[in-house]
Amino acid sequence: MHHRFAPSRRAHRVIDNLQPFILFAVLLLPVSTLAGGIELDSREYKLMLRAGEFAGSDPGQAVERFTTDQLVPAVRSRWNLDAANELMRKKLEVGERRIVRFWDSGECLLYQHGYAWRERVDTDEHDTRANEIELTLKFRSPDMFLAAGMPLKAKNGARNVDSKIEEDLGPVSVRGGPEEGAVAKPRSARSQFSRSTKQTVSPDKVPTSLAGIADLYPSFEDELRAAIGGFDTSALLEPSPEYRELVYESSKLIVAKDVKARFALTLWYKDVENQDRPALAEVSFKYDAKNGGVPDEVARRALALLLAMQDLPWAEPSAPAKTALVSCDRPS
Repeated sequence: MHHRFAPSRRAHRVIDNLQPFILFAVLLLPVSTLAGGIELDSREYKLMLRAGEFAGSDPGQAVERFTTDQLVPAVRSRWNLDAANELMRKKLEVGERRIVRFWDSGECLLYQHGYAWRERVDTDEHDTRANEIELTLKFRSPDMFLAAGMPLKAKNGARNVDSKIEEDLGPVSVRGGPEEGAVAKPRSARSQFSRSTKQTVSPDKVPTSLAGIADLYPSFEDELRAAIGGFDTSALLEPSPEYRELVYESSKLIVAKDVKARFALTLWYKDVENQDRPALAEVSFKYDAKNGGVPDEVARRALALLLAMQDLPWAEPSAPAKTALVSCDRPS
């Protein structure tokens, strides 16, 4: 079952006041995304969908209907015929099966200050879990300089370390509560920047305290203290519920100028044993920034598609995103 958001008059007024400024700011952003030596690794455009449309024992059928009836026509009109034809021919196929959960203090210390601490483990089609866990520490900010300036360095000797700076673009919306939200009209977009560093550990090495995170990321304690002042490093972390994650992916499609993007449709199931009713659905597309830059034509086409996708029949642009859903979500 999906939630229908009932925007309040106040939420609409906020949107009306902010929307022209935000759209103007987005259009003036330098698409090279180079500032003071900062270079993005990638850009991802995200949109929440009505999760109830994917209910049932075979979500792949709904994914195919969405791709064929809604996504392909949007790609054809905003990108090019070749990309649309390839998407129509190859569709979206299951690419990732994972179990995901997030950790935070009882006071939501991490989330309230822009951090996310995620645990993710791959599974096979029988839900058998891998023997390694991927841990990711992420810092998000609407300010690119703050995100890029957060080192989040893993400890020496950490396994499979990967650190990157990304830009996420999504709809401009204001949420007044769990059941209330309003989205900008005409459609617009906003950016969020993040620095993330991941590493893999064995299942018995997952930290359950802020001190445990600091052991894996030596600069974390000083970075957090600079943001909020004093805090108790021994504070215990509490887990969100586990979410079963199913990701359907496309092949890489030409946007323009030899830049390719890959679509992903992600479903989360709060009860890992129940595959019939997703808690959320998200569609996204992502491309790498070559040498930190993005050709103007690519940026224009990508933004045009994101704006158009907000009006797809299954789109729900005012719905809470994945991180908002799990922030301080505790098992009952």
